[in-house]
Amino acid sequence: MKSPTVGRWQLAQELAKLRNDRPRDRVAKAIDVAPSSITRWEDPSGAIPRRRDLQALLRYYEVPDGEVGRYLELRERARESGWWQRYGIKGDYGTFIGLEGAARKIQRYDAIHIPGLFQTEDYQRALAAGRMADVDQEEIDRLIGVRQERQRVWSSNRSQTWVIIDEAAIHRLVGGAAVMRTQIEHVLALMAEPHITVQLLPYEVGAHAAMEIGPFTVFDVGALSVVHVEQHKSVLFRDDPHEVEEHLCVLDKLRMEAHGDAKTKAGLYNALR
Repeated sequence: MKSPTVGRWQLAQELAKLRNDRPRDRVAKAIDVAPSSITRWEDPSGAIPRRRDLQALLRYYEVPDGEVGRYLELRERARESGWWQRYGIKGDYGTFIGLEGAARKIQRYDAIHIPGLFQTEDYQRALAAGRMADVDQEEIDRLIGVRQERQRVWSSNRSQTWVIIDEAAIHRLVGGAAVMRTQIEHVLALMAEPHITVQLLPYEVGAHAAMEIGPFTVFDVGALSVVHVEQHKSVLFRDDPHEVEEHLCVLDKLRMEAHGDAKTKAGLYNALR
């Protein structure tokens, strides 16, 4: 699936590779732009170069004529609007949604709540009530609408999805017992899908590899892999292969410690009692 976010990310990556170890100041001077422009163009969340600036940059990097079109096509894709923009979503959340919608494989660890793609509407509303007490109902409805559209896109894409959920998430009564019962039943129903794997990380594991990292997601978008790490009041996106591999290794460790399919289902059923 084409995505403006992925197009933007790929363009930024390609431009950084083309520059290699050339000083930004020298490149900027050669094509008559500010050095900060080079920095922003190489940042997936930064600016998209104007067509003429991109063409000047490609000439300076001596990109063969036959390859220029690919970069221009990436630029056009990066400028397209994503469905989330009609909800007023931009910035980091928009980047996350774009990667999620384009991913062929999604791997996630969640420490404190049910993953967003698995959440029922009542569970979402209960979370919002606890997290955003001062936000008006219209804004909550808007954010829930975005979440539901994310779920629709994900369900349509049928991306391979492997989620590890800390046991604490299924015992916290978000919205009360009835809401949690419906939520857990929904997770159990999703586990019947062949492209979805869920593992429960039990309390008895104790300290584990992700305790000091927090919730994170690894998106596999073809040639592009990105890890998204959630931190208090901030998020991080990393596409460095070493950092992605580090998080994949953490997931592998968690898989070894987490329950398999049968015990995960048993743990979820026990939470229903």
